[in-house]
Amino acid sequence: MAPVQIKGQMMPDSKLRWIVFPGVFAGLALHAYICFIVADSAPNSFTVGLFALSILPYLACLAAGMNGSCGQLMAVCAILPLLWVDLEALHEATIAPTTSTSPLVLIIVPVINFVVLALGFLLGWIVFVLARRFAAEKTL
Repeated sequence: MAPVQIKGQMMPDSKLRWIVFPGVFAGLALHAYICFIVADSAPNSFTVGLFALSILPYLACLAAGMNGSCGQLMAVCAILPLLWVDLEALHEATIAPTTSTSPLVLIIVPVINFVVLALGFLLGWIVFVLARRFAAEKTL
């Protein structure tokens, strides 16, 4: 598709949003499942707080994914590793725990996700800048 022109600016028509939005939905559903269905008790302040902390990286990806092609690339570079880390944590805690303290990974992973988010955003930004530079050199 051709780029869309809005108020004199060329906005590239990026298809990456088709990865961002389902990825955010998958992350929200995964954490809702972990915090409210896998939990042994009814929702309490701890599980609600854990859910709120766990979905912050996904909400950051959603916010970045709504801002042009650079933000979408940054969100895609972050959301895929986020989902992988969360699925690994779920597997370690519930499906195949290796120790008696394996469920504690569900408390540690939301903090690790912030590091994964920052690294994914940085990688996406670097790839976007390099691709833009390569495209500019190619047109010369």
